[in-house]
Amino acid sequence: MKLKTFHLQVLCVLVWSITAFNVQAKQPSPGDVIDASNVAEFTDYLLDSSVLLIQKGQILEVTPKSELSTLMHPDYAAITQRNLGKATLLDEYGTLGLADGSPWPGGIPFPNPKSALEVMVNFQQGTFTLQGDDWGSLGGPYRPVSRIMFIDGEGKLYKDIVMAAGQINMTGRTVLEPTPSIAGYEDEILRRYLAFLEPYDVKGIVTLDIQYQDQTRLPDSYAYLPSFRRVRQVSTAQRADSVAGSELTQSDLGGFSDPIGLWTYKILAKKEMLVAVKDSVEPVAYPTVPTLYSNYFSQPRRKVELREVYLIEAVPRFDTVYSKKVFTIDAEMYRTSDFSIYDNQGNLYKAVQQDWDMAENGRPIPTWLSFFNFQTKGASILSNKGLGVNVGVPMDLFEKSSMKNFSR
Repeated sequence: MKLKTFHLQVLCVLVWSITAFNVQAKQPSPGDVIDASNVAEFTDYLLDSSVLLIQKGQILEVTPKSELSTLMHPDYAAITQRNLGKATLLDEYGTLGLADGSPWPGGIPFPNPKSALEVMVNFQQGTFTLQGDDWGSLGGPYRPVSRIMFIDGEGKLYKDIVMAAGQINMTGRTVLEPTPSIAGYEDEILRRYLAFLEPYDVKGIVTLDIQYQDQTRLPDSYAYLPSFRRVRQVSTAQRADSVAGSELTQSDLGGFSDPIGLWTYKILAKKEMLVAVKDSVEPVAYPTVPTLYSNYFSQPRRKVELREVYLIEAVPRFDTVYSKKVFTIDAEMYRTSDFSIYDNQGNLYKAVQQDWDMAENGRPIPTWLSFFNFQTKGASILSNKGLGVNVGVPMDLFEKSSMKNFSR
């Protein structure tokens, strides 16, 4: 009898605890500051990985919700409206086009998505392109634009890699001629290069990524290695490998950069969550060392807004180090903010946070991309300084024959 009484008392305590926790939960409001002391009140509006980062020392500040017109270029919004109702999924894997099979001419394809796959196609078109036809350094294609900072398990910055980078859209072009596609490349979505400038042990390495319209087709990836003075094709299996020893893999750029058909998707919820759409701290140019807060975070207070998002679960169809990704996609502009990534045992593995700014020309600019490894306690922070959209990066820079020129 005493044992039954004890169990009943424990049950009552548990019920009281759950009830008390639910009473504590509240909706975030502009002006709220969220830190380790009160994060339990806001867990309904955050990913599990985001909660852990706050417990690790990150601080969030809730700001008023931004109007869509301040987050999307008016030309891009107009193109979306002009092409409304024209989008067709050409297969079950997310290959996008028009009804006659020709490439998508630009804008958000499915403003009112009816499936997780349509949400992902919107994300691919809106986020990958940055609502433009190319992106690169405002100082020229050979100038630094990106850097990866390496932080060890004790929170110490121990390495810094500097890169030139650029991307050109082969189809879905809306501003820079030729539009809507570059002749002869209609089967491609985009090409992207990374050229490593510093430090000495990686200087001269150049990578080229070619992504195709066919969403079941892995990108073609190439690397120029100055020690061999030749371009080599990179095995598709290496997309799961670390980029230069960082926490990023080839498929992690922007949080998610694989062809859509390599994963399956589920909408876990469509709900309001706290997401980042405008940051407050601009990245600094190399070799200036940025101020990091609590050793890992790029901003003293990460600015977040309460916005409606699709909470997406993505499960890979291929062999990779991840079992799934859970992430937010804004329900109006289809940009990402936060990711929880799980290992093959189903344990929380990494947190990814994508921060944004808006350029003077009204185009979204990814400023900080942060990766936190909960298992090693290390982190990698990628920042973009001086990145511009529609800068007119020459097409010939995206040919294999040009890769060696970056090493000169």
